[in-house]
Amino acid sequence: MPGLNIFTSNRLEILAEQLSRIIGNPVGDTLSFPLSGEIIVVQSKGIERWLSMELARHNGISANIFFPFPNTCLNEIFKKLIPDMPEESLFDPDVMTFRIMDILTECRHRSGFESIKKYLTDDENKQKLFSVV
Repeated sequence: MPGLNIFTSNRLEILAEQLSRIIGNPVGDTLSFPLSGEIIVVQSKGIERWLSMELARHNGISANIFFPFPNTCLNEIFKKLIPDMPEESLFDPDVMTFRIMDILTECRHRSGFESIKKYLTDDENKQKLFSVV
């Protein structure tokens, strides 16, 4: 089943067992791409670790599996579809932090931002502003 496959269940153990069966029987042209890895999108490092151990328990090994987070997976897809896309996403947490800091600095004099303005008085090194974001 090449392509995107989505499986759902209310029990992780059932999903892990089903995934181990799918990965245990590779499909497609394994002669041309014997080392092509599997991509499994996960929500956390904990799930990645647990799933890797479950796959190893069911299949005897867990190797050549890439566990990206959803955002990383989408960025990789966009990079393949739009080659001239910037390397760094505008929505990367590090980038967003400083963009929000700039916006708050501009907006703190508007109505509705009085509490922010009061909090940010005497914030010369912008530590308070950083802590807000």
